[in-house]
Amino acid sequence: MKYIMFDLDDTLLNDKREITPYTVAVMEKLRAMGHKLVYNTARSKDFVQKYFAILPPDYAILNGGAMIMNASGETIWLSELDVPTTRALLLELVGLTDAIYVQTVEEFFSHKGRKSFQPHISIDFRTEDFCQSAQKIVTEIPDDEKAAELAEKYGLAYTTYLGGTFRRYNNPGATKALGSRKLMELTGGSLEDVIAFGDDLGDLEMLQEAGIGVLMKNAREQLHGQTSHISTYTNHEDGVAKFLEEYFNV
Repeated sequence: MKYIMFDLDDTLLNDKREITPYTVAVMEKLRAMGHKLVYNTARSKDFVQKYFAILPPDYAILNGGAMIMNASGETIWLSELDVPTTRALLLELVGLTDAIYVQTVEEFFSHKGRKSFQPHISIDFRTEDFCQSAQKIVTEIPDDEKAAELAEKYGLAYTTYLGGTFRRYNNPGATKALGSRKLMELTGGSLEDVIAFGDDLGDLEMLQEAGIGVLMKNAREQLHGQTSHISTYTNHEDGVAKFLEEYFNV
């Protein structure tokens, strides 16, 4: 393998959202052996900066596949919803839910009255005219049929995660799996050279397309059996590092 790719939340990060010194040590050994470390996360550039300082990746696929950065922090690929599509989808969503979050390249917006555990700008999408392109729009819609209907209406990719009611809408060229493919295209690599780790529905296609796809032990039971491998340990037990340590005999 050449590319070691991992989701962050509930995968590389433990339950305190930390990368442990043990995991860092294993990853640096693997990097010294010539492997490339790749974040593939739905999180934004701002959110991952603290992890860049602890374990700098060779590449980072961010916002659910909408942005790719290199080791120098330069954006080497970007996919956004255009302004008219962003505005139209937001107007539909405010009639369905108040759980609406928008990530642009630089900023994170939360619908007025909704809390977020990351720094955000509060905005009332009902009354304020939002005139920016979105990297992703995250919302809670319990109705699967309605969520799919909106994606089809606006020609968007969408991913269900966090218990099955949260939806992430991206450009059709932006999912974690498509981000993996795009990175291989940009670097001249092959998905056969990828060992990938994840824990949620949004990771499944990425894991299935990788040469080796490893589902975390802590993933929901319904996902078990759908990937080539499953880790022996959970994210809180350094499951990624322990799998790699054994697989590469380091």
